[in-house]
Amino acid sequence: MAELVWERTEFIAENPNASVPTSFPETRRASLGHYGLFYKVTKTRVIITAFWDNRQDPKKLYDLLKDN
Repeated sequence: MAELVWERTEFIAENPNASVPTSFPETRRASLGHYGLFYKVTKTRVIITAFWDNRQDPKKLYDLLKDN
């Protein structure tokens, strides 16, 4: 799994707008099987805001992302 996360973050760094936009402002989601990687893109950085196990309660994810 660690290798997949590394590969996906490298891909995101090179293609920050390739992943799916979410309903949260400036937040995108990359899929990693049972996991989701949520991030924001600035002019100089990609900021990972959540690494999420999709089998969890989605309300917890909502609470986490609304504060970022």
